[in-house]
Amino acid sequence: MDEIRAQFPALPDGVAVLFRALEAASRPVDDLTISEWSDRHRMVSAESGSPWPGKFRTSRVPYLREPQDCLHPDHPARRVTARWAAQLGKSTAIENWFCYIVDQAPGSMMIVLPTLEEATKFNRVKLQPTIEATPRVEHKVLPVNSRDEQGSTTAFKKFAGGFCQIVNAGSSKGLQMVSIKYLAMDEVTGYPRDVDGRGSPRDQARARQKMYGDLAKEWQGSTPGISGDCAISADFEAGDRRYFYVPCPHCGTFQPLTPDALRGPDAEAGLGAHFRCLACDEPILDGHKLPMLEGGVWIATRVPEGDDPVPAILKPEQVAAWACPPCEGRCRDWQPSYHLWAAYAPRERFAEIWNRWQLAEGDTTKLRTFYQQDLALPYDPGGVTVDWERIVEAARTHVFPARVLPPTAGLIVSAADVQSYGIKWVAYAIGPLGQRWLIDRDVFEGSPSESDEPWIGLADALGRTYPTAGGAAKGIDISGVDSGFATNRVYLFCAGRPNVYALDGRAGSGLPWLGTPVKRDVKDARGRVLTKVMLYPVGAYDVKTEVTAGLANFVQGCDATGMWPRNTLHLPPDLTDEALAKELTAERLMDPDEEVRQSASRSARRLISPKAHREWKRIVGRANDYFDATVYAYALAWHLERRRRLTAQGWADLITTVHGCPPEPDLFTSADEGPFKPKPRPIPSQSREDRKAKWKNRT
Repeated sequence: MDEIRAQFPALPDGVAVLFRALEAASRPVDDLTISEWSDRHRMVSAESGSPWPGKFRTSRVPYLREPQDCLHPDHPARRVTARWAAQLGKSTAIENWFCYIVDQAPGSMMIVLPTLEEATKFNRVKLQPTIEATPRVEHKVLPVNSRDEQGSTTAFKKFAGGFCQIVNAGSSKGLQMVSIKYLAMDEVTGYPRDVDGRGSPRDQARARQKMYGDLAKEWQGSTPGISGDCAISADFEAGDRRYFYVPCPHCGTFQPLTPDALRGPDAEAGLGAHFRCLACDEPILDGHKLPMLEGGVWIATRVPEGDDPVPAILKPEQVAAWACPPCEGRCRDWQPSYHLWAAYAPRERFAEIWNRWQLAEGDTTKLRTFYQQDLALPYDPGGVTVDWERIVEAARTHVFPARVLPPTAGLIVSAADVQSYGIKWVAYAIGPLGQRWLIDRDVFEGSPSESDEPWIGLADALGRTYPTAGGAAKGIDISGVDSGFATNRVYLFCAGRPNVYALDGRAGSGLPWLGTPVKRDVKDARGRVLTKVMLYPVGAYDVKTEVTAGLANFVQGCDATGMWPRNTLHLPPDLTDEALAKELTAERLMDPDEEVRQSASRSARRLISPKAHREWKRIVGRANDYFDATVYAYALAWHLERRRRLTAQGWADLITTVHGCPPEPDLFTSADEGPFKPKPRPIPSQSREDRKAKWKNRT
């Protein structure tokens, strides 16, 4: 033995090694919550993009403490729902939970992301850097090794006593054949409704937890989607509906920060964007945020039926009476659900939120993003409906001539809606920033399925031209015809006209405004195939929302500088009467199970609960032909703008070409503003001859 020690002097003493191992094995294990474990052991990798690399501290995001502690195996909560705005720590909770499971409570885990790309990105940017930066779990997760089938992979993390499978919601393969104790679902509003004919991916993932019963745990965090079709909002409403109450820095009163309390800059008082306390009306500034977050508390606002509602403001001595722990006391019948919006983000300035809010006004695309990503509320497209009387009044106020191309428009599209009595046709001028002008409309009477008269009238209308500001004339760029009625006649009419599309409206949100066409047969009277025609599907749900918003912007009017909101549908007085206005407002977004009354000017605007599924429904007794034709014209305009790739400069060049003069400068002001404003190209210092000589003499 002495000879061996002489040869290997660095060899440790076996007795010491044995007793050190026994001491480590017998050391008591601390019973830590997930937040306590994260504060003690979690490390944040600089590769993750976090502004706070290094040791993780829950005190930076105090609102994360309670929701993630509900995921502890001993906590009575079974499912945790977080309807949060963007960049508030939803993914961080999943990372902390994974690390805790590996170190303290090994078991089978599944993380579900909306797409394969996001699942891959989550592993590369979030999970794998966290594993490598946290010594407590790095040696416990088998390394990724392509040559070792027993090791981990980019989508499968293996550790002693369990594993973690990262899957995407777009494929049912990853959601099958495993039993899962811990389930984490991120951005669930981005999941498809049905996957491979097996149903909702959420339901498929939850079915993997049946074997564990009440021992299973689930986390789902997401920004919301569309009202009536928002999974995260439905689960939030089904839970105990918790809001984060914070103390006022002036009077100490606890209250949730609400959008209604946000105020814009006050130059007289020397204040930027700020909140007002609901109790003392004192300003709450950015500098007050961190102390307020540290003193904040989650308050469940759902109470048993018949009990008093939770007050909007709580004195400090009242907080203990209303602060119900998850799944205890009056909250014992509901799972914990949390709402949090951008005002609570530690590094989000109130002025930035205010500016995004102002920019979103009148722009349905930005407003939808603001609702979902900032307010953490489902966007309600039905909130922009208007009454037909106000449209007629606005047309009389904002006058422009009909059958003339406006000086700020560069394209013309037309669309026709075919009905049993004839064909209704509209022509719209299209300009930048979503500006559309109705410049012409007509009705071609006669049975489209039996008579040629309406088709002759439509063909003549497609050849019309309209005067421009420069004294020239411009024809229609592209047209479309609805194929819902007299389908074969529509196909026959469109087949020989390359710039006339056969259109087919499709229900359902999220569809392309003008989708990929499919071939359809054009037949003669005997049923023989004459030729083929391309049929273009139109995503009518979202386009109808845009049309309705455009009418609302028209009623709202321009600002003090004469600028119109983005996406405005302008109507001239010569073409706007009661019949047109009623048809343009003939549909409402509402619950499909509720009948739309004929007296719709007031009652139809009473939309159903935000949780209810919505569909566009026609008001009983009111025609919607011009509305449908306008929807098709919008879809064609969207297609034409993208086909030509029209930027702000492209629009300016097009309008100059069409009218023979530059467009009004104010029209492009908002498009050219910002840090990415294109810089003018430098004028070459060499003459053309010098450059040719240099090119000729090149080596």
